[in-house]
Amino acid sequence: MKQNLVKVIILIVETKISYKYGVALLISILIVAVSSQPSPAPEDQPVSITNHVIKVGYMGTGFSQNNFTAGKGDVLYWEWEGELKHSVIESTPETPCVKKEGGFDLGVHKTPFNVSIAVEEKRTYVFFSDVSDDCKNGMYGGINLPQGYVWPEQLTAPPKQIETPNLGPKPTGSMTTMGVNSANAQPTQGSVSDSLEISSSCDLTKPGYNIITGTLVLISFYLLL
Repeated sequence: MKQNLVKVIILIVETKISYKYGVALLISILIVAVSSQPSPAPEDQPVSITNHVIKVGYMGTGFSQNNFTAGKGDVLYWEWEGELKHSVIESTPETPCVKKEGGFDLGVHKTPFNVSIAVEEKRTYVFFSDVSDDCKNGMYGGINLPQGYVWPEQLTAPPKQIETPNLGPKPTGSMTTMGVNSANAQPTQGSVSDSLEISSSCDLTKPGYNIITGTLVLISFYLLL
């Protein structure tokens, strides 16, 4: 593009085109260059982020959401309720009540405590509470479970999860990643009164080409008058 502009400037000087028409010609070239910018690649398209709220200690020994899907970049907002202490620890589908080596560990807490973690990749996550007999009594759950997966028979079925509406605003405060351990789990400020799932979309890539093009067109018409 720089080479083309230089050629146009040389042409204006050599042919002695009037200043007004020369500037208009330059602006026309800029309009074409701006409007011909390539569209964003599919991976650069608007990102949709969902905030999943999971009540810890729901119905005594359970999670309000225990079988749902979450994509990369989604936020898991864990909110403890009740006076009993519970933990949130990552496990595996094969052994839901056994801590996964290197998995996330949010520690043992009771209300009021909440923490947000971001999903680093879309894969299967299993979580449970290792306090007393919590897990055996149904305090476990999974995210992106394989199709047709069935929990081990020796475990009590988890409580029926809450059907959550799409509400706002999203939970606020500090956020950590799925690699968190109990020593680093920082509480999120504030709380969410009801279990909910909040969906929001934001365009992270769209440039203001339309505004720029429109402005250049107006300038061109003005100069040609």
